[in-house]
Parts: sequence; C-alpha cells; structure tokens
Amino acid sequence: MPASPGDLEMREPAARFKPRRRFGQNFLVNEGAIDTLIAAFKPAPADLVLEIGPGRGALTRRLLGRVARLTAVEVDRDLIAFLSEALPRDQAGLPAPRLIEADVLRLDLRSVLVEMGATRAHPARVIANLPYNIATAVILRLLEERDLIRDLLVMVQREVAARIMARPGSASYGGLSVLTQAIARTSSVLRLRPGSFRPKPKVDSEAIRLLPHQPGSSVTTDDPSALSLLVRLAFAHRRKTLLNNLRHLPTSSDGSSQAALGLERAGQLILQAGLDPGCRPEDVAVEGYLALLGAWKMPQESVGKMP
Repeated sequence: MPASPGDLEMREPAARFKPRRRFGQNFLVNEGAIDTLIAAFKPAPADLVLEIGPGRGALTRRLLGRVARLTAVEVDRDLIAFLSEALPRDQAGLPAPRLIEADVLRLDLRSVLVEMGATRAHPARVIANLPYNIATAVILRLLEERDLIRDLLVMVQREVAARIMARPGSASYGGLSVLTQAIARTSSVLRLRPGSFRPKPKVDSEAIRLLPHQPGSSVTTDDPSALSLLVRLAFAHRRKTLLNNLRHLPTSSDGSSQAALGLERAGQLILQAGLDPGCRPEDVAVEGYLALLGAWKMPQESVGKMP
C-alpha cells in the first residue's frame, strides 16, 4: 500500500538528518494530536502567526493557507533547508511562510512581530512545540512582548505545565506560577505520552494556552522584572516564612539601592500588602504578590510601621 502524505512527511527528513540532542529536538508525529492542536488553536484568515521550533513542519503545513502571515523561527539550519524545499511556496493566494534561522532567545522578537504586521490593535498569535531545556525561558521572553501577542499555544514538559498553572498551596506552585499568571490566564489543552514524539522523550508533555491579561486587569503587572526578583527571593527557601525570605529584598525596586530591607522593614512591607509575615510563600496568591510589588515600589517612608 502506498505511503500516506503524512508518512512521507516524516520519512524524508528522517532520512536526511538525525535529531540533535543539543537542540532538544523531539518531533511531534501523532497525527491525531496535531489535528487537535490546530483545532484548539483555531487559525483564522486574518491571523498573524509566529511558530517557534517548526521542526519538520507538522504544524506549519496545517497552518499554511489558513492564516494571513506565517513566520517560523528554527535554530537548526538543516531543518531550515528542509522546510525551504518541502513547504509550498504559495497556497490559496496567501504569502509563503517566512523562515528565520535563529536562536529564539537571542532574536529581537519585537522586531520580528512588527515586521509581521503585529500591532496592539491586531496582535500576533504564537504556536510552538518548545524544547524542554529552554521552554520556561522562551515563554517568559514571549510574554515580555504581550502587547503585540494575542495568545500562545505551547507544548512543554508536563512538569513545567503543572508549575505554570499551579494554584496557591500546591507543591508545584512557585515563582514561575506567579510570574506567568500575573501576565496571562493559563489553561491546559492536551496531554501527551512520550510515544507521540520522535525520538521519544523520557517525560510526558502538555500543550497549554496562555492569554495575556488586558490592560487594567486586577491580576497583572507592568513591571515583570521587579516581580521576578521579588518572587525569586520569596521562594528562595520554601520552608521559611515570607518574612525571613523577603528580608533579603533590596530596599529599592528600581535597582538604585542593593541594601537589604532587613526583618523590620520587610515586616512593614508585608503588612502594607495585607499579608501575614508568618505565612509560607506557597500560600500567597498571585494577587498577594502583586500587592507586595506595589508596596515595594512605594517610597519606603510611606510604608506603615509594624504594630
């Protein structure tokens, strides 16, 4: 029986090169899962889509001809060469995909989004099967450009997905949970076993959706860098209280002073945010950390005294 187009799609590149471990390549080959991801993504004719890590083009092929503009960023030059030959030049009268050979963490993402035509009124969309070793960094980097990004659908290691979506009080809840949830609403789309990929990873995977909060949302931040430092110190020692961890927080949120707050001023800050200095960091909701951030950014003389 002749091979199906899907079989040919996978066999041809496989014969030409081997996945590179240093790039964390695990290609999605489960056709049903690919269809489910595209159905969940719901590509529309006016969409501007940025794909990170197209690999062999499993998702790319299903987006072609269904969106206004498709840009794919791939670090592997051999895959770029394969995609340049294998992908249709034009489909349904729409432009051919733009392929960028680059490390996404070193790429000027904002320039790429602007070149795609993304604006605040018409933001781009992101879809990605991310290498596990850089998934967290890529997601946080993408969220820095949230004013030009409407949503993200990303495949990550299931453990990372659990940390991103974790609720307060759970073992998975930590700094990554706070950082992502302060910027975007998160939800699960699909869970996959290792057999859905080639080569098979040693862990399960999960596709998650991130929808950046709109300006003015009660759960959002306009200073993710300061929030990142705050939560990194807050969760530095999970078994210690919030007070003991935040005493090491710099007195200034803008970097103008590196002197630590100390116990007394850290306690004042925590009370100003409406929190209990004796609570554990994993028990503080995202809103609590945003309140802490707001109190930290206030002039220190305006922080109330501890009773």
